[in-house]
Amino acid sequence: MPEYEFKAVDVQGKFVSGVSSAQNRENLSQILQDQGLFLMETTEIGGGHGPSTQTTWLSRLSALMPARKVGLKDVTFCTAQLAIMVRSSLPILESLEILSDQATNPAFRDVLRDVGKKVSQGLPLSGAFALYPKVFDQIYVSLLAAGEAGGDLDVMLDRIASHLDFNLRLNQKIQSALVYPVIVMLTAMAVVGFLVSFVLPTFADIFVQLHIELPWPTRALLYGGRLLREHWHVFMLGGVAAIWGAMRWVKSPRNARTVDGLLLRLPLFGDLTRNIVLTRVLRTLGSLLESGITILHSLELSKAAAGNVIFHDLLEKVARDVKEGKILSASLARGPQIPKVVIGMIATGERTGTLPEVINRVAAFYESETDAS
Repeated sequence: MPEYEFKAVDVQGKFVSGVSSAQNRENLSQILQDQGLFLMETTEIGGGHGPSTQTTWLSRLSALMPARKVGLKDVTFCTAQLAIMVRSSLPILESLEILSDQATNPAFRDVLRDVGKKVSQGLPLSGAFALYPKVFDQIYVSLLAAGEAGGDLDVMLDRIASHLDFNLRLNQKIQSALVYPVIVMLTAMAVVGFLVSFVLPTFADIFVQLHIELPWPTRALLYGGRLLREHWHVFMLGGVAAIWGAMRWVKSPRNARTVDGLLLRLPLFGDLTRNIVLTRVLRTLGSLLESGITILHSLELSKAAAGNVIFHDLLEKVARDVKEGKILSASLARGPQIPKVVIGMIATGERTGTLPEVINRVAAFYESETDAS
């Protein structure tokens, strides 16, 4: 009997790989389905014919996914509508069909139609969504799977929609906070360039006519202005290249720790960055725990949602501590990034058995702090 190396997805959207013996690929698919797994890709490693790879229809579908074109706003609106439809006892397939017909984003419309097809073929809704990890992330799929298992899908969809709406509003706040300083900086650069290139040379001519010798800083400034005026295209290209290089450097994974650490230490912006990351982490952690997801899995998903390497590493250490039997508050105290008041409130939640509620209240507090910044 040949052996197959396979990749599959479970009902919670987690990707699983392994090796199994089966009569053929169809038999392997059935074996995995009996275990709650859905086959995506197989590679035959037995039978004497050498390795031969066959990509299943799920894998081909994933390769063609237009996920990058789907925005958070599309997913949020769709989830809120789906919650209403499920609460109204509308069948899932009919709900997905209506949502796909109403979708204004062609890429998202295709995703919803394919999700409907997979659900009609027996795949759970969470498993179908898991095929599009760039549209429906692990947090979304895990919450959805918890709702399916608990029989309260409409409640969980409402919770997911609320979580997505929070992320959407938080992203908008971040963009709004960045717009003002960027505008001020660009305006200041334009004003300085105009003064150096056009205003100062006029005064320089007057001083020359009066036979007044200018100090060397002024002469250097005038020389720079003349260079800028005569070779403006070189400076423009150099500026564009510098901005492009800086953006590449900032986005490089190798520099992520340096950039994220710097953002947390910047005057004024450091506190704002910490509040934003704390809000995102606490809101995610609270929503997951409130939905009945284990604390270890919740920490794993929350660290992915942090968006900051420093906090990601801290949550990774916290997850290891919790796995070894330590309490959450004591583990969080290891990181200087977590304020003592947060640790104290989490400890209170642990003692009173109201950890999810306390974490959500702390997240709401830091969200208000972000609004006030």
